[in-house]
Amino acid sequence: MMSPTAITEHVKEAVGHYQQRRLPPDPKASLHLISYFKEANQYDDGIEFWHWIVRQDNNYLDLPTYGAALELLALYGQPLAYCEEVYSHGLKRFPESFNEYHLSPGAIVSQLDQPTRIRKTSMGLLQGIIRARLIHGDWRNAYLALDTALRLHPTQMPSFMFHTFLEERPVNESYQIFCLLCHSGSQIKPYDVTWLLNDLVDGQTPGSGEEIGLDIALAILNAIHLYSASGPPLSARHLNILVQSSLMLLPTMGTDNNTYRAASLTNPIALVRQLFAVYPALGVTPEISTYNTVIVAAGRVRHEGILAWAVQALSDSGLASDEITFECLLTATARTAGAAQVESIWNSRHPGMALMPSTWTALARATSCAGNTEFLHEQMKIHNVSDQKSTVRKVQAELAKSRGADSSASPESPSSDLSIRCESRVAEFTSALQMFQQLLSFSDFRNLRKRPAQRKSIWSTSDVVDENWQKKLYDELSIDSTVSSTPEADTTTVSELPEPSRPSVVFESSTGFRLDELRYQNWKGINEVLQHAELFESRLEQAVDKAIKEGTPSKQTRSTKGISARGARHPLLSAQLKHHLADIERMKAAPPTEQEWRDKILQLRHVET
Repeated sequence: MMSPTAITEHVKEAVGHYQQRRLPPDPKASLHLISYFKEANQYDDGIEFWHWIVRQDNNYLDLPTYGAALELLALYGQPLAYCEEVYSHGLKRFPESFNEYHLSPGAIVSQLDQPTRIRKTSMGLLQGIIRARLIHGDWRNAYLALDTALRLHPTQMPSFMFHTFLEERPVNESYQIFCLLCHSGSQIKPYDVTWLLNDLVDGQTPGSGEEIGLDIALAILNAIHLYSASGPPLSARHLNILVQSSLMLLPTMGTDNNTYRAASLTNPIALVRQLFAVYPALGVTPEISTYNTVIVAAGRVRHEGILAWAVQALSDSGLASDEITFECLLTATARTAGAAQVESIWNSRHPGMALMPSTWTALARATSCAGNTEFLHEQMKIHNVSDQKSTVRKVQAELAKSRGADSSASPESPSSDLSIRCESRVAEFTSALQMFQQLLSFSDFRNLRKRPAQRKSIWSTSDVVDENWQKKLYDELSIDSTVSSTPEADTTTVSELPEPSRPSVVFESSTGFRLDELRYQNWKGINEVLQHAELFESRLEQAVDKAIKEGTPSKQTRSTKGISARGARHPLLSAQLKHHLADIERMKAAPPTEQEWRDKILQLRHVET
């Protein structure tokens, strides 16, 4: 395999041949070269190549090439105004398909129930300007460009467009875009689904009994439903996150680790079995990571029964446990059974098992939790770990971390009120899971029009706004007013009437929706996201202004994607979702009038009245 340095040198050599005319011109070649420099963070070389390519004739580039260049320019640090000029230049340079009109926010599709038959509408160019706008914080025009793409091609949204919003916008907005695309049957890459689900589950607090935890678990279940219906196969990794999220609804048991109270509404082990039944129903086989997920969850909620079930189920599956399983088991055992069992698990490891730094940090975490760090030091001495300076530092850091966690955690049994709240959340989730399993039994499960998801979007506000208001404004903005929908009085006789025209073909998405239905749904969805984004940006500006005034650094910045940036997202994500739910509750408590709603949508869409 070539090293990154060797690959870069090879690409530079190809660029040299290309510029010297030793290789034939090809817009796709130009696009891939620009994309390589972008992905390899070789921005200077990429910009130099772009400046050369844009001066060549049209045999060397096209609108998708401009789109790749726009992403490169934005990442390089060129201002948005410059990127918008490049975007406009590309549209004017290639005018043959009237892209300048068709890619504008106010363009009208002549037949809403038919596919767009405009050749060479460039989704690649739209992708480029969308990312440039998002990088520079112009969320409004980025969403309007996405709205344009959804209007033109409601069933053929490129997967890379979703990835851009996933990278740059808060998770609740990305989630709503995900729901829209799945409804249309658009293909989303499995990696991006994993990213979205992980962002969601990171907003949960284990065993808290908070309503936000249930909302997130239901959102993940909803996402699993929509993604499985839209076509791409699910993987164990996706369903593992569903298991993780649902088990976080359980109350954390204390030192008095009994089963739930006699009047318990839920059976935790029955919930695990029900979750495992979803795997074969979706054609997915549980992997070793699936059992590891349950083991970790059992330790988190201190439930010895779930842990015992997971260990037995793993044994029955015939899968071989790995080092990660062993490490998860150490920690879970410490939290559920105590020091003696930790020692027993350690001593039962496979004789040939390699003791990695992660193994020692897992033992440190387990013995600290069980109050038996003497066993850790004894084993480190036996295995001469003191000579491994890096491992020793990691173990010491883990011990310090565990001591801090132990001092802040409450090992007491959950209160009666907390148990009731948690059980209520689990019961509601279990009911939704049962309904999902029933839907899976239908042969037309993928027809979302006939078998709709339980919630189109967990954080939707569409039901707050009168449907007639929405349809009225949509028709005003989407139907060409120069074509009269109400003909003049008909004075012809029956004998003069022409033969009836042949009905047009009804086009549907793979999920069962007519194209006019999808275009309307997408329009409504973008309206919601625009409103939510405006509220998020307002809170962000307030947080930044407050931080500047107080002289303290703000944790929420555009460069870290607000609340969804990897590395510092856990408390911020939960807080953002709570803010978002509070916004929805306020809107439901005091819904807008038709004029207020109309004015807001027109303002967000830059429509002059």
